[in-house]
Amino acid sequence: MKINCMTQNIKDAVQVAERNTARNQTMPILNTIFIGADGGKIKIKATNLETAVEITISGKVEENGNIAVPAKTLSMFLSNINDNQITLESKKDNLFIKTGKNQTLIKGLSSEDFPLLPKVEEIESFKIPSEELKASISGVVTAASLSDLKPELGSILFKVFKNTIKLAATDSFRLAEYTLVSKNISSEKLLMFLIPQKSIHEIFKLIDKDESVKFGFSKNQLIVSVNNIRFISRLTDGIFPDYEQIIPKNFKITIIAKKSDVVSNLKLASVFVGKLNDINISFGGSKKSLVLQASNQDTGEYSSEIPAGGEGDDVSVKFNVRYLLDGIMQINQEYIVFNLNGSESPLLIKGKGDSSCFYLIMPMRGA
Repeated sequence: MKINCMTQNIKDAVQVAERNTARNQTMPILNTIFIGADGGKIKIKATNLETAVEITISGKVEENGNIAVPAKTLSMFLSNINDNQITLESKKDNLFIKTGKNQTLIKGLSSEDFPLLPKVEEIESFKIPSEELKASISGVVTAASLSDLKPELGSILFKVFKNTIKLAATDSFRLAEYTLVSKNISSEKLLMFLIPQKSIHEIFKLIDKDESVKFGFSKNQLIVSVNNIRFISRLTDGIFPDYEQIIPKNFKITIIAKKSDVVSNLKLASVFVGKLNDINISFGGSKKSLVLQASNQDTGEYSSEIPAGGEGDDVSVKFNVRYLLDGIMQINQEYIVFNLNGSESPLLIKGKGDSSCFYLIMPMRGA
């Protein structure tokens, strides 16, 4: 193999590929990046057996061939190259790299041992505008569980029907849902699948603001295509909770407050919360206010009253302040609407005049 290309092109490709390698002592080939040249195309590949990626870059192919190179070594070397053009040539299992100022040799592995990337036979596919996809992912991913004990709770639910996609995530203490409507989506039957949270984070990094993103999937695998990149991930095998059953249809208490006021006061209160991150919020429908209270025997106490509009009875409830901030920060409206039915009921948060997303959080009991 011998190729010539722009240094930045291969830098970018290797950076993406490295994120999909594995730190595996028993299978060192998973620590490598595959570089191949065939038919005038240059392809960079990587896999950790859970996810895989293939990036096609432009350049001149002087000689076909391929090689597998340790990802960390190649990435660190390329990150310090300043020349615009670069030449890569493989001889046996060694990669020779030449620029205007540098020459180096990186010891590689036989590309014959590199795993074949899975072939995804697409049952269904659809496209999503990148900016809308970014917004929907941001709106729900904070509610996903960080634990591996229940894979379905560590995944994002995609629910597709006609021209609508609903994304949802929950860790059982909170729930987020984002509804995306797009003319690019068309599905006459209901499609539901779970994407692991790690894969969602990778998809988010791959999204280009000027491009649409194509999703294709089979029974247990997903393929995402954007620009010159194909990303493949396993789908989570599990059943997502039937969360729609726990969402109240009507509310006795509704409070509306300015997002900036709520966020700044929650951040101040978080300095004084206890070990459980608990904060007491008094929703005053009659008093037209939100009262925040936090105390910690080691640091002190905090109390603030936020002007608010609304209706309903007065009620005081304790919540995890970090969970509250996570949800509120994802709402892109000037005013926040708080809905609940009492001290034992979940709190539903959404933006005023915005029905595309909501955030549900359970109260803390016995805190």
